[in-house]
Amino acid sequence: MPQEKRHPPESRAQRSLETLIIFRRSLIYQTKEFFQNSTLHGVRYIAESGRPIGEKFMWFCFTSIGAVTALVIIMSLWEKFQTNPTITGLDTDFHNQNVVFPTTVVCPEAAFDHDKTYEKVYNTLANYDEAQAQMYTPFLRILTSLNFESIRDAKVLSQSIPQNLLDAQTIREWAFEGHIDCKNVFVSCKYRDEDIPCCEHFEPIYTEHGFCYAFNSRFKSSPTEDVKTGAPHDLYETDKKWALFFIPNSTSSIFIFSNEEYFGSDFNAQIDWSAPQMVEVRISKKNTYTTDDARQLSIGQRKCIFSDEVKLNYFPDAYTFSSCMKQCRMNKAIKLCKCNPPFYKPIPNVPMCSIKDFDCLDEFKSNITNIKDCLQCELSCSKTVFNIDKLIKISDRQDSTGVLVEFLTWPIIRYKREVLFGWVDLLVSFGGIASLFLGFSLLSGVEIIYYFTLRACCMVYKNRKELYEIEEKIRQEPPPKIDLKLSLKSHNPRVGDTPTSAVLKVKPAEESAGTNPLGGYQRKYEKDYSLNTKNYFKTPKVVPDYGYTSKTKNSWTTYDHSQYMP
Repeated sequence: MPQEKRHPPESRAQRSLETLIIFRRSLIYQTKEFFQNSTLHGVRYIAESGRPIGEKFMWFCFTSIGAVTALVIIMSLWEKFQTNPTITGLDTDFHNQNVVFPTTVVCPEAAFDHDKTYEKVYNTLANYDEAQAQMYTPFLRILTSLNFESIRDAKVLSQSIPQNLLDAQTIREWAFEGHIDCKNVFVSCKYRDEDIPCCEHFEPIYTEHGFCYAFNSRFKSSPTEDVKTGAPHDLYETDKKWALFFIPNSTSSIFIFSNEEYFGSDFNAQIDWSAPQMVEVRISKKNTYTTDDARQLSIGQRKCIFSDEVKLNYFPDAYTFSSCMKQCRMNKAIKLCKCNPPFYKPIPNVPMCSIKDFDCLDEFKSNITNIKDCLQCELSCSKTVFNIDKLIKISDRQDSTGVLVEFLTWPIIRYKREVLFGWVDLLVSFGGIASLFLGFSLLSGVEIIYYFTLRACCMVYKNRKELYEIEEKIRQEPPPKIDLKLSLKSHNPRVGDTPTSAVLKVKPAEESAGTNPLGGYQRKYEKDYSLNTKNYFKTPKVVPDYGYTSKTKNSWTTYDHSQYMP
């Protein structure tokens, strides 16, 4: 059976090399074709054969300057589109604005109940031993204000307690056993100038600030979970008073922020209250919302996230900056210590940190609380901020004490963020700049791709023989001679002359009967009427010289114009 003839590797490599050579020649040919037929301004004069070098260089400079200028302007527009594509303005349509009273959190300085903690320790951990109860009680009290700063102290206080007794409950459950009751935190409360039961409106929350009580909060805490609360407290313009008044029972820190946010270590106390002070806080609301047109932009461009755009694992209701930051800290704690700290929201299938994990939390507390690792958290596209416009503290009136949080004026202004420079504006700007400086359009880009891909490849396969011949002819052609003589040159070749370089010498005009007196040169689309005129007249007419004719003709300047006369 005859074996199939195989080509040696050298012949395959040779053929591949030849294909690359003719493809290179095809690209050179298509480059010339593109330059000669392109619609880009000034390009055709650069590649046109016969043009003087100075003229080509001039058009090359003009085209390059136009391209560089267009590129610089386009890059500045792109930078603007990436960094500042939105604008924030005033929106005075306040009639449709929903005014929600801000969340007001009261954190007592002593978040534990003395009698309650002692009784709980005496009945459980101390096993009815008064000496041990006195020793174990400080541990239970510090749990009510547990955070990353006090976690080392909690570890030290727990060393005297048997581990099997502590494992009977989680650290979070032990903290709830000794926290202060609501009735011991508030004396009385008023909302919209009407008396309200404090403990029905102030819910307990357990966070990095310890045990606190919050009015109009999004959630409330329990020993096993954080529960979502009901509808927030709204305000109406017709209300008697847009205020909340309460009298704390002990020294407390007071936080005021939007109902949309989750309370945590991201917030700082605006008021430090102690008896018998009277503190009046006048606040103003500033709400900023973003139109839906901004969704066409990336998060990095608009620098905000819509509430339904990113779904957080631990706070799936709606995205907020504070919930994102809290989830980031929780993720780092779980990653580093393999457990969730007790003052964070309990997570299913994730163990809660116990006493033995406190060493790990204390070691990595700087890593967990470092905000630089949470740069993916952006502000919410709908954000409300409450500013304190006036703060009055009165300490010399014994009969007047408490905290008053009140709107200074009714909110009538919102801020609206909308798209200033979108994708359509960017496309129009790019097209206008490219067309102004270069005459470039989208079809010009398609034309460039067509010339240097499809057309070049098709020429390799359809005109392979011609490309071989051109390549061989160029190889065999000797290099052009360099003429250093100072002589008059022209860029227009004569018919019948053999060009030796890109610039040709001008020859004197030759006289011959029956030929064009312009020496055979005529423009591409100019007709030769010399034969037509000779058909009309058998003998050429002679133009009178009026005494200006010399006896000898100058071949450089004298021509027979009689054939052009009627």
